[in-house]
Amino acid sequence: SEIDRKILEDTTFYTQTLGVPARTLLDDPQVQKGEKLFAQANCATCHINTLKTGNSPIVSIAYQTIHPYTDLLVHDMGQGLADKRPDFDASGSEWRTAPLWGVGLTQTVLPYSGFLHDGRARTLAEAILWHGGEAEASKETFRTMAKVDRDALVKFLTAL
Repeated sequence: SEIDRKILEDTTFYTQTLGVPARTLLDDPQVQKGEKLFAQANCATCHINTLKTGNSPIVSIAYQTIHPYTDLLVHDMGQGLADKRPDFDASGSEWRTAPLWGVGLTQTVLPYSGFLHDGRARTLAEAILWHGGEAEASKETFRTMAKVDRDALVKFLTAL
C-alpha cells in the first residue's frame, strides 16, 4: 500500500536532518598518511571531500559545508561491478559515487556486512579492488602500493 503525504514528509525531514558521524583519529600519523595516499591515487577525483549544500527550507541544513567524500555523480565502474541492469539513464556498469563519510562504522552498525552496492566486498580494500572503468587507474595505484601504504589508506577510510 502507499504511504500518505505526512509520512513521506516526516520521513524526508528525518533523513535530511540526520547527523553524520564525526571523523576520528585526526591526529593519527597513519591516518594522515592514508589521506595523502587517497588523494595521490586520485580517489578524491570522485570521492570529493568537501561540498556545500544549497538552499533549503530547513535553515539549519542550508548552505552548510559538508564532507561526504562523493561527487554524487554517476561513473562507469567497469564490467567487474556491472549488474547488466540499466537504471534510468545509467547503464548496468554505471554507479553513483557512494559517500564515504561514516564508512568506518559500517561493520559496527551491522557486523559482517559487506561493502559496495551489493555487499560483495568483505573489506574496504576488497571494495577498492573491485573498482574498474573510470576508477581503474586509482585501483591499480592502490593495488601496487606497498602493504604499509595500502594499510594506511584503509585506516584513513575507517576514520571517516
